[in-house]
Amino acid sequence: MHWHILGAGAIGLLWAAKLRTAGHQVTLILRTQDKLSQYNETGRFSITHDDTIQWFDTQAQLADCDDPIDYLLITTKSFAVADAFASVKQRISAGTKVLLLHNGMGPQQQLRDEHPELEIWAGSTTDGAYFDQPFSLIRAGIGETHIGRLSDSDNDCLFQELQGVDHQLRYAADIETVLWRKLAINCAINPLTALFNCRNGELLKYDDRRAAMAQICKEVDEVTSALGISLFDRKLMEEAWDVAELTGNNHSSMQQDVCHNRPTEIETITGYLCRIADQAGVATPANRLVLEAVRGLSGE
Repeated sequence: MHWHILGAGAIGLLWAAKLRTAGHQVTLILRTQDKLSQYNETGRFSITHDDTIQWFDTQAQLADCDDPIDYLLITTKSFAVADAFASVKQRISAGTKVLLLHNGMGPQQQLRDEHPELEIWAGSTTDGAYFDQPFSLIRAGIGETHIGRLSDSDNDCLFQELQGVDHQLRYAADIETVLWRKLAINCAINPLTALFNCRNGELLKYDDRRAAMAQICKEVDEVTSALGISLFDRKLMEEAWDVAELTGNNHSSMQQDVCHNRPTEIETITGYLCRIADQAGVATPANRLVLEAVRGLSGE
């Protein structure tokens, strides 16, 4: 397989490494000529895990190249998915397989609905990594990745083709529920860490933060219940508490984005929840409060 990867961030490069290790061809699609020139100085990137550095050689190009794309992995921020796909649309054919790995919900369903001719897959991952310098990743943790087909869900050929790439890859027959579970946890943790400018675990140390988290979780449970979605075997607050505790020293992506004055994914996380809640007729005052507050912090 020859995979083109849109979004050379942490997850994009992790998957580039997995694909290269499995013997597949990989081409990174970079946003700007400056980024491409910087990458081409070495033509490779590195991943450090347990004090061991591995280097991976991959091709890189800009979106306006004209070679066709057969397999496309999109790992951009969720708010950039539509524009990223549009930048390579002229290179896509009816047989192209597209896999989206990003936080939030909305862009996956939009792409599926706008392009019924394409094979669109979506996924959710708990893999973790961060940059210590450009094109140099530190592996923070090895997690599971669940993927499933958004249309024609009885066809799992892409999953079969990818099994040898990642031994932690899992097939999700109901990928929408998997995405909702990730969204629910993100709603409970990410906006609050941005507002309180804290690590995940620090949400559990103070009464006001725990109370806010509990109210957000209660509303998410009410929305998913109205939709007939079963998230977990226990209340969301219990799941979110465990995740915050397990990732206690981590800074959420939203907290980091706010700190660095970058656009956040609030619209595809809490914003998506609130839009669906409106359609379901469920009130979500706590989630709306943090939605507006994060919008204010990030100037959105």
